[in-house]
Amino acid sequence: MRPITIDKDDRVIPSTVRSRKTTSKNGGLSKSIRGGGKKKKAAKRKSEPRFSTGAAFSRLGSMTIEITDRISAPFRSEKPRRGSRRKPTPAWRKPALICGGVLLVAVVVGGVTNFIVRAEVMERSALWIDEQQQSLAEVFGLTVQQISVVGRDRTSGNDILRVLDIERGESILGIDPEAARERLETLGWIESASVMRRYPDEIFVEITERRPYARWQIDGKTGVIDRTGALVSKKDEAAFRYLPKVVGPGANDHAAELFDMLAQMPELFTRLESAVRIRDRRWNLEFENDVMVLLPEKGASRAWKQLNQIQNEQKILDKDVVAIDLRGKDRMYVRLKDEAAKLRRLAGNDT
Repeated sequence: MRPITIDKDDRVIPSTVRSRKTTSKNGGLSKSIRGGGKKKKAAKRKSEPRFSTGAAFSRLGSMTIEITDRISAPFRSEKPRRGSRRKPTPAWRKPALICGGVLLVAVVVGGVTNFIVRAEVMERSALWIDEQQQSLAEVFGLTVQQISVVGRDRTSGNDILRVLDIERGESILGIDPEAARERLETLGWIESASVMRRYPDEIFVEITERRPYARWQIDGKTGVIDRTGALVSKKDEAAFRYLPKVVGPGANDHAAELFDMLAQMPELFTRLESAVRIRDRRWNLEFENDVMVLLPEKGASRAWKQLNQIQNEQKILDKDVVAIDLRGKDRMYVRLKDEAAKLRRLAGNDT
């Protein structure tokens, strides 16, 4: 076989054929036989294409590089020419883009919110969810059929049902125990409450009521308060007429402090009709026989003990006395009734 050679343009290169010299020992004889001794030219063979493996791979490599260059050429960034400068970005562009973005977001949010409000999407969705929940509760028997209340004494049952706002047949899953508890504690007599769901159909309520402590009169109206001063009833019921009464703004908040002091002298305390709060600073005590005792702002306990001592020694509250002023530090002022004052003036004993 003859080698085939291919150039870079895929053309076959003809190979050079060397003429073989035929030498023969008897050269003259052969010449004569072939025609009178004349030398014939050797016949040339056709040149066959010559194939080179190295050249083929070299051509294949050059083709691959050329294709790669053509593919990657569009993605290559041109190098900036020397001497050319990039134009600076205007200073207003970034703030303008930020403001535009914020404005766009505000417009979108405002439009969506306006659509939701006008279309009442939230209300309709909540209503639909409630309807589906009610339907499921009815299917599985999870509806309110009973409300049990423990600890109720003075609180009205109608008031409890009113603030609970629960109807028979309502889905027990839709009841919010915490919200129901808060509504119950707005009632005057209820100090604390707890609400629980007892599946499948019961609401259990446990309440702790306030204890009546005193009556409180303000603006001509009298109600009942507990020890903390909270108003438990706006009615001056006959059942609570035995309680001591405090009068005036702020009297309810300081009633417990006053009564704790007065209880130290129980004999005088039982004769007390009412205690009037003066400018939310001190007390005037009114007793059964219309005698008023003026206690000082400071040292009220000392003055109360002094009054108890005078009562034990002179029975001053049983005499014709209108008022006893204990606000002085070293003396006491007594105001007599008009008739008693006239008799003393006639006798020459002005008081």
